[in-house]
Amino acid sequence: MALLTSLAVANRPVSATTATTVTAKTSTVTTTTTVARPRILAYYYLWWSRAHWTSLLGSHYPYTQSPLPLPARLDANGCNPVSNYVGNTLTDVPAVLGGQDDPGYIAADVAEAAAAGLTGFIVNWNGSGTAGQTVTSNQYNRRLQALFDAVHAINKRGIPFTLWISYKASASILTASHIANDLAYLKARYGTDTALDRSQSKRATLIWQGSRKYPVSTLQAISKTYRSTFRILGDESSWSTTRAPYLDGDAYYWSSQDPYKNPQSFTQLETLAKAVRASGVNPDGSRKAWIAPLAPGYDKQLAGGTNCVPRKGGQTMRALFNGNAKSAPDAYGLISWNEIAEGTYIDPMQRYGKTDLNMAHNLMIGS
Repeated sequence: MALLTSLAVANRPVSATTATTVTAKTSTVTTTTTVARPRILAYYYLWWSRAHWTSLLGSHYPYTQSPLPLPARLDANGCNPVSNYVGNTLTDVPAVLGGQDDPGYIAADVAEAAAAGLTGFIVNWNGSGTAGQTVTSNQYNRRLQALFDAVHAINKRGIPFTLWISYKASASILTASHIANDLAYLKARYGTDTALDRSQSKRATLIWQGSRKYPVSTLQAISKTYRSTFRILGDESSWSTTRAPYLDGDAYYWSSQDPYKNPQSFTQLETLAKAVRASGVNPDGSRKAWIAPLAPGYDKQLAGGTNCVPRKGGQTMRALFNGNAKSAPDAYGLISWNEIAEGTYIDPMQRYGKTDLNMAHNLMIGS
């Protein structure tokens, strides 16, 4: 009978793995080996209220049907969607619509992701941008608290699952004061929270989405105040030695990476990772971290996009995982649990079921 125990290892060598000790016993001998398993955390978005669903599905979608019908049809390759309803921009739906204003909805997501063996969620969040904000200041703060509560609950059951923060600062450029106020709130409320992952650093991990859009002066100001609390990773498509001193590493968000039409993307990411690691050490003495992107596919055509990366029954995720492994990532940022409009979700719904969630599990266990 095998006994598996996960070990969290801080500042480990370059590899997207967690050490796992496997002890096998027989009547005469005990052997222990250490195997490597990749760390895969999925980006988790907090905007899925029922109103958000209806805004994307449109007023002509038949919400009273049970089960809910698929809102679009795809071609034989899984691309070029055609909407079945005027005003719809989605290709998939769950059997029943819910929303993240219900804490039970968020808890169910955590339970399903943890059961599949994902390391955790990279939760996409920003606050109200105001000084003195509270849990009730906006919907994101309320939902973030529900997510922390769900992680605490599952951890109490002995199930490992943790959180990174993906700071939502890409779609809209925020002022330095807005960012500072949000991070002050995050530090005060969750700075020492056990739900935040500290296996790679004593500091909680925060990815600054869209960091490449901000001037060095803003990076410097935020880094000076909050880098002692947060391991601040950038979202940089190229790595500059003038920006590197204010970031602890890079987690480039590439949701549309195409292993078929753009196989050179693997070399591009390998080059980026090497530049990150060659740019010196962080103030605490740690090396720069590199988080590789990973996605099951991509299709934003109904929502205004022009390209599609087919899923191919989970094989696209496997191809990206294997190709991006050449960059020796410290972890993979799986895009995504629930970015449904861009077609990168692995949250099991009607069209694909658990195909891509199962693939993520298989990649983690090496099958």
